[in-house]
Amino acid sequence: MHAALDDLSGPHREVLTLYFLEGMTYAEIAQVTGAPMGLVKSRLHYAKRTLRRLLEKTRREDADA
Repeated sequence: MHAALDDLSGPHREVLTLYFLEGMTYAEIAQVTGAPMGLVKSRLHYAKRTLRRLLEKTRREDADA
């Protein structure tokens, strides 16, 4: 999980951390980051999608090993 998080861009890692680990709302994340709420939602969507793909790739690679 940590390796996959390291592969994300800084903004994507930031919104995931604030949302899932800190339990912040979209509005709180927007305030902390200075980004508009729409951008926060977009970053969170793409961050989750990218993280899912990275984890699936890792799982496939582990299964092949």
